[in-house]
Amino acid sequence: MQKYTYIADVNEMKLILTINHATAVVPLYQVFTDGKLVGCLLKETLEENLVWSGTTLLTQRLALEVGDFIRRSDELTFKQGSLQN
Repeated sequence: MQKYTYIADVNEMKLILTINHATAVVPLYQVFTDGKLVGCLLKETLEENLVWSGTTLLTQRLALEVGDFIRRSDELTFKQGSLQN
């Protein structure tokens, strides 16, 4: 399973987030810190616009920032994969 690591600035503290990629079984991006689930991110497409939302206050607050990071990471991974083929 693909995972992302993101360092967020929360209340002037650095918080390391581990994010599990969404799957067909679990359509949410699960967000962990220190091995504990702190919430989930949901990616939706509304009228060709990508919209991110969170299930907890922390993930709601970070949804746009982390969602953009995931999008850019996926695009980079896709481009690198295309160059290798």
